[in-house]
Amino acid sequence: MAGRRNTHYSSSLSHAQGMVDQCLALFDLWEDGQSASEFLTEARSRNLLNLDSSFRLRNVVQSFGLRFLREPNIAAAPFLKPLFASAPPRLTLEIILLYTLRQHGIFFDFMVEVYWPAVRASRTKIERSEIISLIDRGRINGKLTTDWSAYTRDRVCGNVLGVAHDFELVGKTSRGNRPLLPWAPTESLILYLVYDLHFLELSDNQVIDAEEWSAIGLERSDTMAHLHKLDQRGHLTIQDSGVVCRVDWKYSDRSQLNDALL
Repeated sequence: MAGRRNTHYSSSLSHAQGMVDQCLALFDLWEDGQSASEFLTEARSRNLLNLDSSFRLRNVVQSFGLRFLREPNIAAAPFLKPLFASAPPRLTLEIILLYTLRQHGIFFDFMVEVYWPAVRASRTKIERSEIISLIDRGRINGKLTTDWSAYTRDRVCGNVLGVAHDFELVGKTSRGNRPLLPWAPTESLILYLVYDLHFLELSDNQVIDAEEWSAIGLERSDTMAHLHKLDQRGHLTIQDSGVVCRVDWKYSDRSQLNDALL
């Protein structure tokens, strides 16, 4: 099975950024069974989003395909389509954020290494220099395989902050910086993610230790606390010895999960 997230850094965030509204529109148009390439061909031939630029349309649809229509995430796509049609806007935003984190390594690392440390330090803003430093570390540890020009580094920095703004993590630019906004994952996102990881055939321990939890601000103890709340609400049964974790899953497929979420 292909990895569920990309770890490398690229400038592809500039192609679409958060594109929340576009994701909802494209899910409304996408038909179960269509591959990313087939959907792109149809979207370009019919200009499904009524965009002025064919280049922009291609970038948006390709970004949508990379987030939702590639292995292994495509297994969830037929169930995300009806979920997004009925789910509260906050849950929809959070799930699109999850798949954006999985697709863009630099945004994932921004959340883990920049955003959450700033939140925990009770800071009020994110500075662009912090993302430049993140890019530098990516070059050193091999996540960025080629040197970016100063222009590209600055553009990607702006894109990262733009995506964070799309998902209501930071506010509007103020003197080149972005004010931090209060954000925490909802119980519905926790429920979606824990079952999504299970349906992707991770073991119970792998589910608990999955790296996505850190990207939404949870350490292992936080994750366990949330899962015990889900246990109390009847969504699953969890037993944790501190070393080995066992989960009895109430929902056997994504359709049942959708029913629980809605």
